[in-house]
Amino acid sequence: MLLANPACREKICKNEEKYFVRAGSRWPFSTVKKTTDQPEYIPFPFFLAYTAAILEKKSHEVIVDDGVAVNETKADFSDKIKSKKPDILLFETTTPTIDHDIGLTEKIKEVSPKTVICLAGAHASVFPQEILKKHKTVDYVLLGEYEMNFAKLVEFLDKKKNPGKIDGIAFRNGDKIIINKQKLIADLNALPFPARHLFPSNDCSNPTLYWDGFCQYKPSIQMTASRGCPFRCNFCLWNQVIYQNGKYRFFSAKRVVDEMQQAVDKYHVKEIYFDDDTFTADKKQVLNICQEIKKRKLKVFWSVMGDAMISDKEMITDMAKAGCIGIKFGVESGNKEILKNINKPINFEKVKQFVVWCSEYKIKTHATFTFGLLGETKQTMKQTLDFAKELDVDSVQFSLTTPFPGTRYFDQLKKENRLISQNWKDFDGSSSSVINFENITPEYLVEFCRKASGRWLLSKIKDLSWLKRQIYNMFRQTKGQGVLFVVKRFKKGLDLIFGR
Repeated sequence: MLLANPACREKICKNEEKYFVRAGSRWPFSTVKKTTDQPEYIPFPFFLAYTAAILEKKSHEVIVDDGVAVNETKADFSDKIKSKKPDILLFETTTPTIDHDIGLTEKIKEVSPKTVICLAGAHASVFPQEILKKHKTVDYVLLGEYEMNFAKLVEFLDKKKNPGKIDGIAFRNGDKIIINKQKLIADLNALPFPARHLFPSNDCSNPTLYWDGFCQYKPSIQMTASRGCPFRCNFCLWNQVIYQNGKYRFFSAKRVVDEMQQAVDKYHVKEIYFDDDTFTADKKQVLNICQEIKKRKLKVFWSVMGDAMISDKEMITDMAKAGCIGIKFGVESGNKEILKNINKPINFEKVKQFVVWCSEYKIKTHATFTFGLLGETKQTMKQTLDFAKELDVDSVQFSLTTPFPGTRYFDQLKKENRLISQNWKDFDGSSSSVINFENITPEYLVEFCRKASGRWLLSKIKDLSWLKRQIYNMFRQTKGQGVLFVVKRFKKGLDLIFGR
């Protein structure tokens, strides 16, 4: 069987293309790059990798093809299907790529009619009925976190048994569409380590190819220590759709550090990035992980996607002593009413204090903000940018809020008739806004977001203490990644300031 992450690439001009980030990313989006370049951000496709590991344990032959990671063309993928003719194919679809992906299933069926095609991912989880009803080339839809359920489906298909009672799948039964409700994995420790040795493909085993630009050392890998989030932000896709607003769950501290140990011993990584929804959601769990790392004297740097409101100084201190050198966290808006609207509990003074604690321990900080939330105005956008400038973080990210199907934000906007596009390709969170605001045009929103990073950086380079800290970070990253990294980062900074 083939577990795939097909590339979706759209030509812009002779040397440039729009490139979609897919499996492994909680926020599907597009980016523009040179046709011959590798993507700058390549998330590790965790669900596919856990699925591959489960299937291998059950002695199934597993073929992996991550076309996003290897910059694969549509022709490359088609050739692979023709040569392998897999009995079962699984890949994750996304909202902005769904039309492309449906077209892909049609082409697959043309060259390999007997291949059973299974779609997964958030968009498919929201629209299983519509997909199966309209598109006969899709045989099954896997809902939410699908690893265990897909493995059961494979066994049932191998034995030619009726898969009707398997949780978390949708399929056709004659003229009827059967949708079996998903159940979350109660004990994450039941999952084996992800099958990193198969990625990005069987004949190109290199899990350190995956890259998050926040990392400061190479080689690095991405891991997760938990699933879900205790908060309930109205725009959050993964928590609402993939995890069904379920309980926050985490691997045991021993299991987490066992996997870290494997990464160091087998892949010789210098940094591990924990791409959790919220790594720091349970203080006791975080302290247990830190204790386990220190007990083993495991020497590896690590960074996380965390949360400023839950973290306290004891947690930050322990993380730093155990090797943590970076924390990303979401602020989203600089306006209290908007934060209340989206159900995100943020105290601005606590966020500032959190950043100070991190700075004391030389932990690099990265704050994320998004424009286009419920209640947004030109004034609130300015307040968000002003707060980002005021916050003493090392780097920031500004994005456009995408109301993905399955979220409460999407439902509210649809009910109020405020979605200005019915084209799923526009729901990519990077190049267009799909929300109708009373006093903000989509063009204004996109342009404000595009210029925000440069405006932020221009304000920071006047701050001598900030500059001094960046020199330290630069030396650390030069040591971890080489001089070429510094040159690229410096050029990127100039491009932001001059709006290039």
